[in-house]
Amino acid sequence: MADVFFTDEQKTLKNKYRELVAEHLIPRAREIDEHDRVPKDLLPKLTKEPIRLSALSVPKKFGGLELGQVEVGIIAEEVGYGYPAMIPLMEIAQLYSHVLLLGGTENQQKRFLSQLAEGKIGCYALTDEGPGSDPTRMKSTAKPDGDGFKIYGKKRLITFADLADLYAIFANEVPEKGAKGISAFIIEKGTAGLKLGRHVPYLGLLGHRAYELNLEGIYVSKENRIGGQGDGLKIALSVLSVTRISLSWGYIGLARAALEASIKFAKARQISNQPLSDYQAIRFKLAELATQIDAARMLAYRASVMADKKLVHRKETSMSKLACADVLIKSVDLAARIHAGYAGDKDYPVPVERYLRDAYSWISAQGTPEVQKLIIAREILL
Repeated sequence: MADVFFTDEQKTLKNKYRELVAEHLIPRAREIDEHDRVPKDLLPKLTKEPIRLSALSVPKKFGGLELGQVEVGIIAEEVGYGYPAMIPLMEIAQLYSHVLLLGGTENQQKRFLSQLAEGKIGCYALTDEGPGSDPTRMKSTAKPDGDGFKIYGKKRLITFADLADLYAIFANEVPEKGAKGISAFIIEKGTAGLKLGRHVPYLGLLGHRAYELNLEGIYVSKENRIGGQGDGLKIALSVLSVTRISLSWGYIGLARAALEASIKFAKARQISNQPLSDYQAIRFKLAELATQIDAARMLAYRASVMADKKLVHRKETSMSKLACADVLIKSVDLAARIHAGYAGDKDYPVPVERYLRDAYSWISAQGTPEVQKLIIAREILL
């Protein structure tokens, strides 16, 4: 996408993060993938200076960067290009931040967002064991207990729960009300009853670590409930309507990396004494993919602008995520076909096999493509 859509400040930001990703992330990609861990010396660089993925949406008055969704998207594309498994580190900060930005009081925002600005990690525990993508059937409960609540339940696929200092947790305060009884709470690391469960081993996005989270009678005070009784699902869905945009930009980053790898290989690879890129069957596929990537990025850009203008963008966000996920899969699949036997070679300099693993492990984050279609259909068929 031509930079004509970006301001001078946004262009500077893009170049800055492209350089930071090239310096700090790309050289460590193979190491992270092989060990399925973020190196201890790298984590502070990601959450604090110079990259500060935890502070992107935190207001400046609490020490954050206070970036708009276009700026967050620009950064997400560069991180997705460099090593997409670090997008979840950025995303959980976005998810956690927006719970407080959308539902928190000034005092709650000051208490909890300032910690993110300092480099602490917040995570987002919405998905229950069982219901999965349907939070309306949430089984986790928050039972009144004195001046607070006792929370019981089991969450699954909670990203970076092992590294988190703060947890945004959703539980049903009034189960008989169903979805209208769900509330949101902030729980701090070390709270009794908050127990890390099984690490979920992934095919791709290694370094991003997801866990089951056991909630065994966690006591949380009323001061740590975000919003009122039953506001939780409304907050959760509003948050996802924002964070799915930056996830879309991340998909474009990896799609761009796969496309660039395909172009470079097709131009260098000789078949019958001419470059692979001279063959129409290859040229046309690359041309179509380049067009589709730019078109999908424009949908992400539209949703970002609408979010920054405080316009309703539920449909546009889901269109963005659907299109960007689709073009991501097309991009990594084409890279695998063009690289042929090299695509499965884990020692090959271009990690095409990792692109495949990462893409297929990633596209269902924050709602499968089918969930996005349901949202879009609901909006256009009103």
